[in-house]
Amino acid sequence: MLVSEIPALREFWYPVVYSAELTDKPHQAVLFGEEYVVWRTSDGSVHAAFDLCPHRGARLSQGWLTGDRLVCGYHGWQYDASGRCVCIPQNDPSIPIPPRARLQPVHADERYEMVWICIAEEPRAPIPDLPELNDPDYVLIHEMMEVWDAAAPRVVDNALDVSHLSFVHRGSIGDADAPQMSDYDLVRDGWNFSFTISYQSRVTEQQKRNTGITDDFITRTTHAELVQPMVFRGVLEYPNDLRHVLYKTCAPVDDHRTLFCQFIARNDRPDDEKAQGIIGVDRTVQCEDRALLERMPSDFPAEVTTEVHTKGDRMTLEYRRILAELAAEAGPLRPDATWAGGRWGS
Repeated sequence: MLVSEIPALREFWYPVVYSAELTDKPHQAVLFGEEYVVWRTSDGSVHAAFDLCPHRGARLSQGWLTGDRLVCGYHGWQYDASGRCVCIPQNDPSIPIPPRARLQPVHADERYEMVWICIAEEPRAPIPDLPELNDPDYVLIHEMMEVWDAAAPRVVDNALDVSHLSFVHRGSIGDADAPQMSDYDLVRDGWNFSFTISYQSRVTEQQKRNTGITDDFITRTTHAELVQPMVFRGVLEYPNDLRHVLYKTCAPVDDHRTLFCQFIARNDRPDDEKAQGIIGVDRTVQCEDRALLERMPSDFPAEVTTEVHTKGDRMTLEYRRILAELAAEAGPLRPDATWAGGRWGS
């Protein structure tokens, strides 16, 4: 199943740019294969619309801002925050501006130092509430926002799949000699589900500096949650009461690419030097995931009978069911489809 075959995913919010990067220039974001322009006005509010000037189809993200007006770089047409054209420089000011000279806006908002957009007429859910980021005992650290050549469901599935840690991350935090995990219960509510699991993890020298732990191996407990279909939360608990909360969002650029964003919350108030060490370890881990995911097919097998599953795959099985349910809202799944050679076929 491709992302484009799940229209319901368009009804959620996705972060597309860091707040600090949206200053005096428009920014282009791509979601579900469509281009959008995002900009900020002088009152600090953020706005977004299809990245298309209705005059001659130029990309407004190639323009600029004059005061609170978004200016098309092709013919200088100017648009206000609502998307209405308020100036056509080539026309006499007495000539009325055509009513159709307006942009097609989409929802835009700001939270957790990021700009989020929703391209549906009505969002299915609000921007996710991430509790630690509203808690003064935790510090927010942004780690990465980058495009991966991997389908968004693959990236989310990887986050939920704890059993791969021992092997994909055997060069960093994994222990291939101890692949067993604790048993776990999965609790689901709509498209949200959570589970708690424990496993043995390696502690690298950098992690020892990051965490204050001196052991080479520890039993680590993760409270994992699928917050929304493309938003993951994982609370990593260490024996010394440290809590390292991973947030991952996967904004589908198209069927084959994902704007992957990872940010964390920590309850130990790390200074800048320690924060850079934390980011370094997490980036190493994500690079290991990325190398694997970018070689996997974009077509995600949502049918639970397609692959071979084990007891430890309950969380990823449930994710397949959720995507299949969301896809079914648009009509029946492909009953005549078969999985062969890494792709669906008829």
